[in-house]
Amino acid sequence: MDGPGFHVEVGVLESAAAGIRQSVADQGRSALEDVDGGPATYGHDGLHKAMETFCDRWNEGLDILIKDAGTIGDMLGRAAQAYREADAAAAGRLTSDPAGRVVGD
Repeated sequence: MDGPGFHVEVGVLESAAAGIRQSVADQGRSALEDVDGGPATYGHDGLHKAMETFCDRWNEGLDILIKDAGTIGDMLGRAAQAYREADAAAAGRLTSDPAGRVVGD
């Protein structure tokens, strides 16, 4: 879609939205908190506690990033849809090529 001073590749917007949604879905199936094993996995209680704290804190941050990414993906999808709707509405109003008269002269 083109306009005064801009060009939008609507398919690229839709592709980006789909990619972000897929990344969010993939991350949702593998929480960082699942990485932390039990105390026997580390052989040392202090090391286990440190790993557990690390995973818990980073998981909270990832949750925030995933939520934001989901919002961005949704917004890109809505923007692409709005461009498609505007393009369809404009195409419906054009019954002939507006440049035809100029080129034909």
